[in-house]
Amino acid sequence: MSQLDLLRDRRRETMLAAARRWSERSSVRTADTASVATFGPGAADSPMRQARFSARQAVLRQAAGLRQRGQLPFFIERKIGPTLDFLSAAPSQAAVKAGRPVARIVSTIDPRLQAEGFATGFLISPSLLITNWHVFPDAASAEGTGANFLHDADEHGLALGVTFAIRPSDFFVSDERLDFAIVAVAQKALTGEDLASIGSVGISEATSKILKGQPIEIIQYPDGGAKQYATRNNRLLDILDEGFLHYETDTLEGSSGAPAFASTWELVALHHAGIPEVRNGQIISTDNTPWSEEMGDDKVHWIANEGARISAIIQALAKLQLTDPRKAKMLGDLLSGTTDPADDVSQMLATGVIAPEKVRIESGQRAALNTLGIGLGSSEMASGTNLNFSGPVTIHVYAPTTQTPVLAPAAGEVALEKTLRFDPNYEDREGYDTAFLGDGIEVPMPTVAAGRQNEMYKEGGDIVILPYHHYSLAMNKNRRLQMWSAANVDYDANLRQQSGRAFFGTDRWIGDPRIPASVQIADPEFYQPATQIDRGHIVRREDSAWGATPKELEFSNSDTFHWTNCTPQHAAFNRASPGREYEGIKGLWGSFENYVQKSLQHEDTKACILAGPVLADDDPSKDFGMGEIKYPVTFWKVVAVKVRDAGGGASLRTYGFVLSQADVVDRFGIEFAPGQYARDQKRLTEITQMTGVEFHQGLLEADTKRA
Repeated sequence: MSQLDLLRDRRRETMLAAARRWSERSSVRTADTASVATFGPGAADSPMRQARFSARQAVLRQAAGLRQRGQLPFFIERKIGPTLDFLSAAPSQAAVKAGRPVARIVSTIDPRLQAEGFATGFLISPSLLITNWHVFPDAASAEGTGANFLHDADEHGLALGVTFAIRPSDFFVSDERLDFAIVAVAQKALTGEDLASIGSVGISEATSKILKGQPIEIIQYPDGGAKQYATRNNRLLDILDEGFLHYETDTLEGSSGAPAFASTWELVALHHAGIPEVRNGQIISTDNTPWSEEMGDDKVHWIANEGARISAIIQALAKLQLTDPRKAKMLGDLLSGTTDPADDVSQMLATGVIAPEKVRIESGQRAALNTLGIGLGSSEMASGTNLNFSGPVTIHVYAPTTQTPVLAPAAGEVALEKTLRFDPNYEDREGYDTAFLGDGIEVPMPTVAAGRQNEMYKEGGDIVILPYHHYSLAMNKNRRLQMWSAANVDYDANLRQQSGRAFFGTDRWIGDPRIPASVQIADPEFYQPATQIDRGHIVRREDSAWGATPKELEFSNSDTFHWTNCTPQHAAFNRASPGREYEGIKGLWGSFENYVQKSLQHEDTKACILAGPVLADDDPSKDFGMGEIKYPVTFWKVVAVKVRDAGGGASLRTYGFVLSQADVVDRFGIEFAPGQYARDQKRLTEITQMTGVEFHQGLLEADTKRA
């Protein structure tokens, strides 16, 4: 079987998987389509997504104005790319710029042979090209192929373009589920041109670049021929949480790996599959009969197309751990440029690096945006204000007609909501400090009992301890959850952000790239389908979110959103106030965390908190279609604090607690002592017996429950 035949087989499997996802979303899509038809594009999206989209577009418009005045830094301009041109020039001109880095994948670079185009790809960095996994499932399949750019047709004919060798030995990663492959490209063309002259398409983690009902533009090399632009009959139909988009845009065989853009020419997806009509497991042809391979793909009754969301691809890349330092640096350089450029503009406006133009925000709009989570730099919004939405909502932010709109966080203005930003340099995380309490007091990290050592994630025979900002942890590879964590906590108000968690941006969880994704439980496997289960922090976000500088504060907050720090916790256990559906219940874990925080806000604001789940053999399990996963029902926490005696001397006190998801406590004390949690306090030796986690002798001797 030829290489192209294998590609077609993989492509067919991919499109059948897309058809299954399409079928599962039929009821949602029908309702969304009706809403868009009645109220227009965006009506089927949540009010939050609409507000984010509107705010983000306003910032990008401001960026275009800043560039015209020569005030936009080059690194931001480069990330936004042709988006800026679209805002001030004809769409066709922006399309030409966006299409320049799009390549025809050709079967050979041998000058003696006629190259056959069989897929599409595009540059996402000065040296890396992305296409589909079903095009390049492994490095071997990419050997000997080429990337042919500028194979364009005009009134003078079809240009041969410029071909560069694809170099999988220099870099290659792929992902079957999201159907992407990223591969290195030679820096010099076969005819001597520099790859740098081609440019690249910016990739961004932003999730609010497009709304349902808006157009999707695709630049492609259908049938291996000349470059084409699909810009008609191209509405976005659906946005899937598992990482895909469904849309109407026309594509043909050979379009696999094409970039899918919003109307602003921002990249939103990697096109990978047409969706055929399927009845009773049988693909239907254009003449309404069962389709067979002999008919060819042009006889399939295509009903839509599917692409992998760029934000989902970036999340998958962030989980990778490459052992080759050179390749790891290439990946790190790529990921470092994936932050939302609108966030960059907004931050520079906020810090005064760029002088903002003022925008008048009406009070009603201010209230709506504040309720939707877009931070306000003014305190005039009264507490307790509620905003109820009924039906489709679009939030508009208006500016005087003589000015360009801008969202800036100075008093009286609006700041664009951002997503969490993570420290890209994992080598410099300081981790847990055993001497954090001072006065010569040491609070060592836990260890693991000999009988459970074989469960732990190790490298070179040693348990891997992962350092983060202000905490460290060790992973149980069998359960894919942390065994223990150790955190330094300081509740000094001078080290904390007082304007709430909106300051940090929208929550998002990521994998730790230092360890395999296979030892981390992520959203699709458990948290997403288990609708009453929270993504429960073990190291609490509020406990870690402190620092002497804004960067330390931001990155220490974000670091708690790694899957390594997440465990399944029932909403009525994890949240101090779990919501109306759990009327009258205060979540035990969340309430206890609040209790500890309030107890440490007076004289000595520091504590060392050791915590983790009780990973027991008899824990319940659930399979949501991606394998059976056991989830813990009991959790432990040890609070270590420094106390002073009458003579001013310092000593250590430790308090150990075991909290069950089955128990609910309505009240807690007002000072740090077991208080209302006395019934939950356990000796540290009991916690060791339950968990296999062992504590240093100094902690055992300081245990207030020991006697």
